[in-house]
Amino acid sequence: MFNQKKVSLFSRFVIMTLASLCFAVGAWAQDLTVSGKVTDKSGEPLIGVYVLLQGTTSGTSTDVDGNYTLTVPSDATLMYSLIGYRVAQVPVQGRAVLNVVLEEDAVMLDDVVVTAMGLSKSEKAIGYASTTVKSEDMLQAKSGSLMGSLAGKVAGVNISSGGAAGTSQKVIIRGISSLNSNTPLYIVDGVPIENSRIGNNSADFGNGANDINPEDVESVTVLKGASATALYGSRASNGVIMITTKKADKNDQLTVTYDGAFTATTIGRVMKTQDLFGQGWGSWDRAENGSWGPRLTGIMHEWGSDGLEQPLVKPFAYVKDNLQSFYKTGTEFNNSVSIKYGNRTSGLVASFSNLSSNGILPNDGDKVSRNTFGLRAYSNYKKMHLDMSLNYVRQDQRRTEALYDELLQHATDIRIGDAKDYNNPAWNLDNYYTFYATNPYWMIDNYKYEYQNDRVYGKVELKYDIIPGLQAIGRLGGDFSSYQILNKNAEIAFSEGSYSDLGGATPKKGYYSENKYRRAQIDASALLTADYKLGENFNISAIAGWNLNQRESSQTGGYVSELDIPNWYSLLNTTTAATINTSFSKRRLVGALAQLELSYKDMAYLTLSGRNDWSSTLPKGNNSFFYGGANVSVLLTNVFPGLKDAKFDLLKVRLAAGQTGNDASTYMTESYFGIVSSGYTKLPLNGASGLTENNRKPAANLKPEMTTEWEVGLTAALFQNRLNIDITYYDKVTKDQIVSATLPPETGYTTETKNVGKIGNKGIEAALSFTPVRKGDWEWEVGTTFAKNVSKVIELWDGLDEYSYISSYSVYGVLKVGEPLLQLRIPALQTVEDPNSPYYGYEVVNNNGVPIVDATKYKYLGSTQPDFTMGFNTTLKWKNLTFTAVGDWRHGGIMYSRTANITGFNGNATFTVRNERDPMVLPKTVKQVNGQYVENNIPIMASYWPTAFGNQSMARVRENWVLPKDYFKLREVTLAYSLPSKLLKTTFLKQVTVSAIGRNLFLGTPEKNNLVDPESTNLGNDLNSEFGETGGTISTRNFGFGLKVVF
Repeated sequence: MFNQKKVSLFSRFVIMTLASLCFAVGAWAQDLTVSGKVTDKSGEPLIGVYVLLQGTTSGTSTDVDGNYTLTVPSDATLMYSLIGYRVAQVPVQGRAVLNVVLEEDAVMLDDVVVTAMGLSKSEKAIGYASTTVKSEDMLQAKSGSLMGSLAGKVAGVNISSGGAAGTSQKVIIRGISSLNSNTPLYIVDGVPIENSRIGNNSADFGNGANDINPEDVESVTVLKGASATALYGSRASNGVIMITTKKADKNDQLTVTYDGAFTATTIGRVMKTQDLFGQGWGSWDRAENGSWGPRLTGIMHEWGSDGLEQPLVKPFAYVKDNLQSFYKTGTEFNNSVSIKYGNRTSGLVASFSNLSSNGILPNDGDKVSRNTFGLRAYSNYKKMHLDMSLNYVRQDQRRTEALYDELLQHATDIRIGDAKDYNNPAWNLDNYYTFYATNPYWMIDNYKYEYQNDRVYGKVELKYDIIPGLQAIGRLGGDFSSYQILNKNAEIAFSEGSYSDLGGATPKKGYYSENKYRRAQIDASALLTADYKLGENFNISAIAGWNLNQRESSQTGGYVSELDIPNWYSLLNTTTAATINTSFSKRRLVGALAQLELSYKDMAYLTLSGRNDWSSTLPKGNNSFFYGGANVSVLLTNVFPGLKDAKFDLLKVRLAAGQTGNDASTYMTESYFGIVSSGYTKLPLNGASGLTENNRKPAANLKPEMTTEWEVGLTAALFQNRLNIDITYYDKVTKDQIVSATLPPETGYTTETKNVGKIGNKGIEAALSFTPVRKGDWEWEVGTTFAKNVSKVIELWDGLDEYSYISSYSVYGVLKVGEPLLQLRIPALQTVEDPNSPYYGYEVVNNNGVPIVDATKYKYLGSTQPDFTMGFNTTLKWKNLTFTAVGDWRHGGIMYSRTANITGFNGNATFTVRNERDPMVLPKTVKQVNGQYVENNIPIMASYWPTAFGNQSMARVRENWVLPKDYFKLREVTLAYSLPSKLLKTTFLKQVTVSAIGRNLFLGTPEKNNLVDPESTNLGNDLNSEFGETGGTISTRNFGFGLKVVF
C-alpha cells in the first residue's frame, strides 16, 4: 500500500539534506589552487574558455582578460575548450600557474560535451551523432520554454508546441518508433527528471521540462542513437536530452546577473472565413450560428433575440477580422536574477526567475505564473569533490474549457466583440442570439480549469579520487511534485419563457471536479571511472557502475456532475454523492552498466557500452534484459596530415551500433480494479463497492520494446573552420511493440499484453555552418540543418495488414504494413470500376447529385510524416551589435483538422463557397438509369449545399478536413547591443545588453490550409498528436525587448 506520510517524510529528508549540504559547502579546503591565462597563438586573451576537471562537470570559464582560477587535486588533468579551438589536456602536476595557448581547430570535434551518465568527454572521441546547443544560442529570444528555444536548431529533432505559454512541447528524435511512448529521456546534471504531459485534450498545463528556467541552463546535448544512449538501457530508445546547468565560474569574485524581457503576445494563425454568405441555414434564420444563409448584401436588418424591448439592428455584411477581434494583446514578463560566487574552497550559484504570462484570451482566460528557485554548489576537500543542486518550482495556470467550438460556430456577419458584456440583456444567456452555442465571454468566466504545482528536484554527488586516474562517484537525485487540477463549470440556465428557453437551448447543471496528484522519482548511481595511458600511443578509460531508479505516482479526486447550489464548487455540493476515484503506481528499475574506451595516438577511438536492467514492470523471473552499444571514430586529418594542405582543418568518420529499450508501463502483466460505469447510476450503491476487476491474462513472457540501430557519419571543417559539415545516416528497427489485445469472453480474460509488431525508421541528418565574413569588426555566420526520416510499419500482429489507431468523424489514422506511419484514410466513394467503360473511374451520384459512399472501400490520403525538415539560422555581428534569425521548414505530411470539420459544417470555411454556392453538376460523375451508367446532369441545388458540402456524414466533405502539414516559420529574430566595456570600467557594471525580440513572427502554409497552425495540436505529445487536432489551438507571436545587466 502507498504510504503518503512516508513519501512526504522522505521528500522533506532529501530537501533538508540538500539544503544542509549547501550551507556546509564552504567548510572544506582544497589541495591546490591553479590559476593562469588562456590565449591564442597571437597572444590575445580568449574569453569564455571552459576549464574542466577531466572526467567531471566541475570547472570554470576564463574572464574578459582570459584569466581563470580553479581548485583541483594536484594530480588532476584540466581540459581547456572553446568553440573553434582544439581541446587542450594539461596535467596539473602540482603547478599553481598554468598558462595555456589554444590552437585553432574544428568547431564540432574539439568541444567538450556531457555524455551519458553526466560525464564530460572530448567530442573528437565520440563515435555517434550528438548535438550540443550552448546557452548563448538558446537564449537570444528570451523564450520561457527551454525546449521551445531549440526548435529549428538540431537536425533530426522535431519540436512543436501546443500553443500558448505554459503548454507542453512535443520532442521527437528520429521519427515515431513506438505505439506507446516516443518521448526522450530528460537528464538534468546527470539525474533523470519526470517529463510527462499534465492535463488533457481540453487543457494543456505543459510537461516537466517546462519547469526548467532556461537562464539556469549552460547547454543542452541531444543524444540521438542507440549507441549514444545504451548506458540508460530500458528508458533510452527514444533518445536522451542532456541538460547541463550553469556552475560558478568566477573565483574570488561576486557576480550578480539580471536577465529580463517583456514581450507582447498577439494572435498568430487564425482561420480565414468566407466573406460571401451570412447567417442562416439555407435561408436566413435569426437563431442560426452558421453561415449557410443568403448572400451578404449590406442591407440593415433586425437580428438576434426577438424577446428584447429594443431589437438589435445591424448591416447584413461581412465582419472583417471577426475572430481576431475577440482576442486581446497579451503580455509576458520573464525575469531572472542569479548570483555567482567562487573562492578557493567552493563555488555557489543561486537563482530566481519569474515567468508571468497573461495570454490572448480576454478576461484573464489563459494565465500562467511560474516561479523557480535554484541553488547549485560545489566544494573539494583533498581527494573528495562535492557537487549539489536544489530546485524549487511553483506554477499556477488558469485555462478555459470548451471555448474553441463556441468561437468557430459563429456567423460571419455577427461581430463577436459586441457580446463582451454578457450582463447586457442582449447578450446574456436568456437572449444570446443562437440556441446552439454559448456566449464565449461568459464561457471564459464560467468554464475554467485551475492548476497548481509545487515541485522540488535536485541531486547530491560525491566523487573520491582513489588513486591518480581512478575515481569513485556516488550520486543521489530526486524529483518530487505535488499538484492539483480543479475543473469548474457553472450552471447554464434560462428564464422561463425567454428567447433561449422557447427556442430549445439546452440547459446544463453545474459540474465540479478536483484531482490531486503526487509524483516521486528517486535515482541513485554508484560509478567507478578510470583513465590511464598505455605506453606512448594508447589511452584507456573505463566506467563501471550500478543504477537504481524508482518512480511512484498517486491520484485522489472526485467529481460532482450536478451541483445543487449554483457557483459553489465543492464535492459536498450534491444531493447524492460525489464520485470518488483513486489510483497508485510504483515501479523500480535496477541496472548494472559498464563502458570501455580505447584510443590510439589521438587518431582513432573505440567505445564499447553495456547495461543490464532488471525491471519491476516485467514478469517476475523474466525481467532481466541486456542492452549494448559500440562506436568507432577516426580523425582522418591526424591519420593523413596532408589533408590539412587540402584546406581540411578536420575530417572525422564514425560508425556506431547499439540496442536500447522501452520498458512496459505499470501493471501490464496482471489484473487491476476499476470503477463500474453504468450510465447515470452512482456507485457505490446499497453496499456494493462499485469496483470491477479488469481480468487481464498474466503475461509471463512480456519483454520491453527493443530498438536496434546503426549509424555512420562524417564531420568536416574546412578553410580555417569557416565551413563545418556534419552528416549522419541511420537505420533503426523497433520490435516487440507492447500492445494490450482484447480476448474473446470464452478465454475467461478480458485482455492480454503482448509483444507484437515492428516499426522501422531510416534517414539522413545534416548540419552545415559557414562563415563567409570574418574580418575586423564584422562576422557573419549562416547555418542550416536537414533531416529526412522514412518510417515504415514492417509488421503488425495476428496476420493483420492494417490497424486503426485513432479516428474522428470517420477519418482514421491507421497503421498499414509496408507504409509510413500514420496513414489517414476516409470512406471511399462509389466509382465506375469497369475499365472498358468510357466512364471508368467516374464517381456515382444519387438523386441529389451527391456522390455515393462505397461502404466496402477506403481512400488513403497519405502519411502524417514529413518528407523532410530543414532549419535555418544566421548571425551577423558588427562591433557590439548582433543580429540573429532562426527559421524552419517542414515539407510533406497531412493532418486531420476538426477546425476544418466544424467550419465546413457551419459554412464558415472558404472551401464551402465552391461555385459561389450556385447550382452545379459535379464534374466526372455519372448517374444510374435503368441499371446503366450515364453522364450525370443532376445539379446540386443551392438549398442542398449545407447537406452536400457541410454535412459531416457526407464522405466527399471529409477530404476537406485533411490539411497539408507543410509550413515555413520564422521562429526567432533578435537585435542586441552591448555597451562597450570601456564605458563600464568606471562603474560597478560589467555588462549591459539591450535587445529587440521577435518570436514566431511569420507562418507560411499551402493555400489549402488557411485554417490552423500545422504544429498546433490538443492531442498530447506522442503518436496521437501526429493525427492532427480535435479541439483546436491558437498559435501566437511575440515581440518586445530584453535587458541583461551583469554587476
